[in-house]
Amino acid sequence: MLALSVTMLVVTAAPRVEQVVLYPDRAQVTRAAEVACDGRTRVTFANIPPAADPQSLRASARSATVEGLRSETRPRTEAYSKERAALEADQHAVEQQLAALDDEVARAQHTASLGAQFDTVASSMISRDLATTRPDTKSWSQAYTAALQARLEAAAQVAATLSKRRALTRQLEDLQRKLARLDAAASRTELFADVIVSCRSGTARVELTYLVGGASWSPAYEARADESAHIVELSTWATVSQRTGEDWTNAKIVLSTAIPSQDATPPELEPLKVYAERVDQEKKVLVRREQQIRHAEAPAGSSADTQALGGLAARSQGLSVQLEVPKPGTVPGDGAPVRLFVGRHRLPAKFAWRAVPTLAPFVFRVADVVNTAPYPLLPGPLDAFGRTGFVGRSDQDRVAEGAPFHLTFGIEDRVKVKRVVLEELARDEGLFNQRRRYRYSYRFELANYAGQPITLELSDRVPVSELDDVLVGIDEDVTTKGFSLQRQDGVVTWKLKLAPAEKKDVTLKFHVDVPNSYDTGGI
Repeated sequence: MLALSVTMLVVTAAPRVEQVVLYPDRAQVTRAAEVACDGRTRVTFANIPPAADPQSLRASARSATVEGLRSETRPRTEAYSKERAALEADQHAVEQQLAALDDEVARAQHTASLGAQFDTVASSMISRDLATTRPDTKSWSQAYTAALQARLEAAAQVAATLSKRRALTRQLEDLQRKLARLDAAASRTELFADVIVSCRSGTARVELTYLVGGASWSPAYEARADESAHIVELSTWATVSQRTGEDWTNAKIVLSTAIPSQDATPPELEPLKVYAERVDQEKKVLVRREQQIRHAEAPAGSSADTQALGGLAARSQGLSVQLEVPKPGTVPGDGAPVRLFVGRHRLPAKFAWRAVPTLAPFVFRVADVVNTAPYPLLPGPLDAFGRTGFVGRSDQDRVAEGAPFHLTFGIEDRVKVKRVVLEELARDEGLFNQRRRYRYSYRFELANYAGQPITLELSDRVPVSELDDVLVGIDEDVTTKGFSLQRQDGVVTWKLKLAPAEKKDVTLKFHVDVPNSYDTGGI
């Protein structure tokens, strides 16, 4: 029998993260390694974080063919053996130094005891010397000085030794804490992946991708108004954080607007059933109902899949967009947030002074903007900067690519608005009082102190009836002319020109006719 042996080159790849595709709830990490390949080669990717999903491991190669991929979970004890040995050696050295200091303290304390004995001997000798006819006082002084000097030197040595011992004790406690953390880390497991490639002699590039949890990104925006050019400069930033334990150092960061946990599963229709229940006839109650209508927005589309704008590359992914951060970024694996610059765009805008005194007695400087950026705006905080600098922070809602949205640049305190209630009452109508009319009348007092002519958009609302026998009408003979009415939502708007230092009053009057059979306690 002829035995054939196949030699396989084994290469361990450095744990280098080259690219990260970040989703709002996870990340796809790509490691790359340049390896010398001659025939069949096994490339081992070590230290893959525990947060990685083994089922998501994928391998690819350039200038080589991938023949197989195998993953294995191993304990991390071996990986920390050298570090643990070094820490144990340091701990042993500190313990020996502490033992030596304990011996020094014992010797110093013995010396102090001898000094005390010298003092006793000196006192005894002086007592005997006092019985003689000529006592030697000079010897007395020398005896006491020697005893005192021995005790002082012993006390100083004890104090210095105890100070060194306290420092070494703190060092020993620090080493013990490091060993405890190391033992906790070594008890965990780590993932290894072996990629088997085959190629001719040369260099091959092998890539390994995997999904990890514990990573996310969220947008933040800065909007700067340029009213002279009729634009808003919108800067997009990304706050990135991850707790995978693996540092992303100088990695290419790509941000995705897709949410895999939401976009992966299509919705299912529930059965729609029609049924009836017999109920007793009750008196109709007229109540107020406020409804907010929202419509789904789709991106406007682009003629190319990739657009570069202000150094930003945006790649369409159908329902989502991938944004490539212009510069490589470093994100530590301990959860510390990192702020990365994404891009800056100049969006066309129409600026206006707008007031809704029913809701707030102020005039706001606002802009109607169109999202011409090559990606949708995700929900996030927005800092607005006007002519005076920073004006405030608000929460930006999701805006589809190509969709309009509104920005506010703070309160314009040089333009005043005040809402005054003139009339809110009810009176009977008709021959037999079958209907009741509710009358409402308001006056809006405006004043322009901005030092320039302005056009103020003043808005209020009138009720919208959803019943055939409840009628709403504006008293146009009293209401200030020139208003526009959006009948679907009942918003009444005036566009009023105000000269510098000009004051103007605007009146709104309307009525609601309701049958007497209705309980109108809700309006």
